[in-house]
Amino acid sequence: MPRVLRSMSIVPAAWDRIRSMPAGEDRRRAAKSSRPHPAEPPLRGAALAARLLEEACTPKSGDPLRLEVVRTLARDLAEELEALSALDDATATVEGALRAADVANLAACTAPELLETAATRAVAAAHLAAGAVRALGVLADAAVGDAQEEPHGEYEQNLSKDARGAVWRAQLAVRQVDEFMETG
Repeated sequence: MPRVLRSMSIVPAAWDRIRSMPAGEDRRRAAKSSRPHPAEPPLRGAALAARLLEEACTPKSGDPLRLEVVRTLARDLAEELEALSALDDATATVEGALRAADVANLAACTAPELLETAATRAVAAAHLAAGAVRALGVLADAAVGDAQEEPHGEYEQNLSKDARGAVWRAQLAVRQVDEFMETG
């Protein structure tokens, strides 16, 4: 039997073993309780907003080179947000809020450059990401607690400031897309 055919017969057995093994993320979720941590849904929502922006930036929607850069940035942000959704701590929540604000701002800056249908998707992505930022900001404040009252809470104070900054940036992005929709 030729060597290629012999190695091909091994593939199905190996594939069956791989298919029956749960992925690392599936095992972690199964080990955790059935309820997600509070920041997971808004982080996943922000990742969906990034995917929506990525889909809006098809080469036929405007300048292909510029849109490819935006698509790549949106894809990277979506992957980072999905990774952060698996973590359950205040730092991950604030990092997610910062990245979601990046999605909202990227969508707001890109929307005016797109054709009408794609621009509407970019506006929707900005609103979705901004909503996630607001939710993450509330959750971050709750997770950080009253850092001002703690004598050694400088790190927590910085987390709280970062979360408030992300909320402000997301609100700015929403104002930009709302103005664009009114004038456009």
